[in-house]
Amino acid sequence: MQTTLVQILFFCCIPLGVFILIKAIRLVKKTFNGEIILEIPFSQKISTFEITKPGVYSIWHKGKIFRKAPLDKFKPLIRNAVTKEEIVLIPSFFRPNSNNGRTGRMELFRFSAPAGKFKLELTEGSSVTSLEQAISGLFPLKQVDVDHYFIQVRESQPLLFVILGIVMLVLSGLCIIGGLVIGILAGQIFNN
Repeated sequence: MQTTLVQILFFCCIPLGVFILIKAIRLVKKTFNGEIILEIPFSQKISTFEITKPGVYSIWHKGKIFRKAPLDKFKPLIRNAVTKEEIVLIPSFFRPNSNNGRTGRMELFRFSAPAGKFKLELTEGSSVTSLEQAISGLFPLKQVDVDHYFIQVRESQPLLFVILGIVMLVLSGLCIIGGLVIGILAGQIFNN
């Protein structure tokens, strides 16, 4: 009887793990699928956009996959359109990226901004580290067509939520797999 109760308890970890998994996927998904505030072709170089609510935002680049992006040719600069104050851009630590098989996009920078009008400029410089530049030089890829290469400003979320989502994904996996395995083997584990 006691073994059956232990099995039931561990099998109850499976739906708990599924619940945590759904919450974690929703949390991590917000990092990749934030609302697009601005999308401009790389050739445009300057554009203005408006942020309606204060929060965390990110700069992404988007183009055809398996093409060499000109990340070493520009550095984005964002200024408040009214006060001309420069917004601090923090390089993306995890470099989240996504693709649909033809086009891909990758996060370059994150920033916090209040509500207001802003100006995005693509200035001379580099958006990648020297290590990333050296690694990309190892692959003989064709240059991306700049007419089909875009810079995006997207709504995002704090990095803490991304890390929390990853921890929740691991925890959900442990609950689901652990609950199933220990639930099945409970008779052998707890009777010895």
